[in-house]
Amino acid sequence: MITTPGCHFGQLMRQSRETAGISQRALAQKVSLDVSYINRLESGERRPRRQTLLKLASALGIKGRELDAWFIACDLAPMPLLAGLSDQTPPAIHNGKEGRLAKPGPDAISLWKKLDAIGLDETSVRRLLQNMSISQHQRQQAAAMVTSTLNLVADLLVSPVHQAIIPAAGGQHRLLASHIMQHLLLQMIAEAASAGVFRFMLILAAGTEEALYRPLQTALDLAVAPRFSLDFRIQATPLGLGDAVLQAASWAGEEPFLVLLPDEMLDRRRSQEMPRELQHMSLAFKQLDQAPLIAVEPVPKWRLPQGGVVRMAPEEINSRVFAVEELMEKPAPHHPISVTATSRSIVGRYFLPPEIFKTLEQLKQKGCRPLELTEALEYLRRQGTKIYAYELKTSRRNLGGVIEQAGDLIGEI
Repeated sequence: MITTPGCHFGQLMRQSRETAGISQRALAQKVSLDVSYINRLESGERRPRRQTLLKLASALGIKGRELDAWFIACDLAPMPLLAGLSDQTPPAIHNGKEGRLAKPGPDAISLWKKLDAIGLDETSVRRLLQNMSISQHQRQQAAAMVTSTLNLVADLLVSPVHQAIIPAAGGQHRLLASHIMQHLLLQMIAEAASAGVFRFMLILAAGTEEALYRPLQTALDLAVAPRFSLDFRIQATPLGLGDAVLQAASWAGEEPFLVLLPDEMLDRRRSQEMPRELQHMSLAFKQLDQAPLIAVEPVPKWRLPQGGVVRMAPEEINSRVFAVEELMEKPAPHHPISVTATSRSIVGRYFLPPEIFKTLEQLKQKGCRPLELTEALEYLRRQGTKIYAYELKTSRRNLGGVIEQAGDLIGEI
């Protein structure tokens, strides 16, 4: 049957029904629908969903290009596109007769239902494909954008953590120019986004909102995809990392979160693994039922007293994951934890459950100053909570130590 170009679905359906010599009532009975619904379809008041359209097409013997015309009139993807997108269904193949195309199996329909669930409707996909008659360079740009976005969506769906706290209120941060701090913070956001994080909380010092938060918010607003959420809290006085994290308790709520220290960058120069490290940690965190997980690295013994330290169990329980037997913030050089072979330096990457906020608040009420995150985790461990360490493959470049030394030098002048 020849269809008239520009017909809406109801006209196409009526033409097909009349050609088949079937009344509206008889068609309604064949497909188990109300006759009034059939009437509304043919008058253009309604458009069917894919499943209903397939039932109507089967009852009227519609197939091939005529069936594709039905789908397109309803702003649905045609059968060949469905077949090509399904992993289980082979691409549509001409069987030797004009307009006859292989039909997709149920897996193709299931695929579209899943795509619809995340907002990737058939109309959008069809518009994208219809507008692909562009230059090779434009196609490459479009492909890169689509691939990047889909990868981020996949990371988001698999990740157990979607929010991150980035403390940047320490005294050493004030010695850095604003544009350098902006670069460090953007690098942290990009690193966390690769692990499925899309909500970010900056902990800032008083007076740095305009220099740090506003420019970052403007930059993130320009992103086409994904859409990041950025907020900030002010830590009036730097009273320890634990105190900085506690500022975001109401924002984080009852969800797990990630803590990132912007002055502890993973070294991109020495390892291709850097972009994947947080993703590996995220999966490990999920496998550990969201028990606290801390990034660590081996360092020379003389460097251990400069920051947080964990003493790990000798045997790993999973790939690069170890049970933690003790934690301490800046131990004395001769303390046993500083000379133990299984001790590692903490790197500023923490995957944490929301229960840590209650512990931080308890320690704050006891007068702990400064309020350190390491000490809160050790308190949790002693209460029976299992803590784990994840040994990074790459090394870090710790700006914090350099900045702190510069601050001491300036203070002596």
